[in-house]
Order: sequence, then structure tokens, then C-alpha cells
Amino acid sequence: MAKRLSKKVSKKVTKLEKKADQLRKKAEKKGKNLQSATASKIDGLADDDKGGKKGFVALLLAAGAAVAAVVLKKKRDQELDEALWEEPRSI
Repeated sequence: MAKRLSKKVSKKVTKLEKKADQLRKKAEKKGKNLQSATASKIDGLADDDKGGKKGFVALLLAAGAAVAAVVLKKKRDQELDEALWEEPRSI
């Protein structure tokens, strides 16, 4: 019976790991897209206006993208930890 529960937990963990990996890849892709968009905006702003509010806004966007990537990664790690420590249900 212990093997049966172990297999069920193992399958559940594997499923959650796959989902977490998909979420990580999605977050990385969004982060890269935001980074490249921000970099292009910074380049455009640097040509138009040296300094000023536009450059500051672009810097804030870049920082926001980095924070979002970190938050999504921590959320994924937390979900994976919760899945590992979840007790198996009795059937």
C-alpha cells in the first residue's frame, strides 16, 4: 500500500514539476520580451532625449520586468514545495 501511495505522490509531483517548468518558461519568455521592449525604448529615448522623465520611466519598466520575473520564479518554487509536502489523500 505504501508503494501505491508513493507512486501516486510521485505522479502528482511529476505533473506539478512539468506545470512549474511550463510556467517558468512562460515567465522567462515574458521577461525577455519585456527586457527587449524596454531596451528598444531606452535606445529610442536616448536618441530623442538625453535624460529626463522618459529615460527614468524606461528604467522603471526594466526594473519592473526584473521584479516580475523574480516573483514568478518564487511563486513556482513555492507551489513545488507545497506539492512535495502535501499529504497523500486516502482513497
